[in-house]
Amino acid sequence: MEISSGKPLELSDKPIFDKYLNKFPPNISELTFSNLFIWKNYYDFLFLEWENHIIIYAINFFKNWGKSIAGNNDSIFFLPPIGLTPEKIILKLFKELENLEIHRVPEMVMKKLHTEKEFERLNLRVYEDRDNWDYVYEIKNMVNLPGNRYRQKRRWLNKFLELYNYDFHVISGDLIKKTLELQLEWCDVTECQGNEDLMEEQKAIET
Repeated sequence: MEISSGKPLELSDKPIFDKYLNKFPPNISELTFSNLFIWKNYYDFLFLEWENHIIIYAINFFKNWGKSIAGNNDSIFFLPPIGLTPEKIILKLFKELENLEIHRVPEMVMKKLHTEKEFERLNLRVYEDRDNWDYVYEIKNMVNLPGNRYRQKRRWLNKFLELYNYDFHVISGDLIKKTLELQLEWCDVTECQGNEDLMEEQKAIET
């Protein structure tokens, strides 16, 4: 695989991603097109099609933002390949390239990796990344907020219901301006200008 052949992610690339993501729905939120697009400037994402998979990577991510698990900021940051056999593509990447790390790999892909003979031969190391686990809740628990575990959330909800009149709206084109205004107001209240992570979120939302 030629790293130099990757291209920056653009809105016009959505049909390519739709082709793969509709056939191979992502198990992690990072691999939705909307998420990849709004964070493209933060990560400096590049992508290419290789071996019937989409490969997404960032050459300078560890130098600019992230922390390399291996302690090597020259490593290339990869997301899991999107396609039929991501576990096989992961192994090919490690055989063809040096200094790479693949992050956010779903558990089901890891299980398949462990069954591959090449996995042991390459002596790959696997780390849990709890800071980037997706939140998963049962619908009934979010609806009913039962028991002590959700007591604080019930209090917050009840306080909101006491203090505010509210309506639910689907965000459509005519509400985008108001939505961005609300985000800017929230950013001022939380003083996000002094928090680099929150400022990057602000830029992502504006994208």
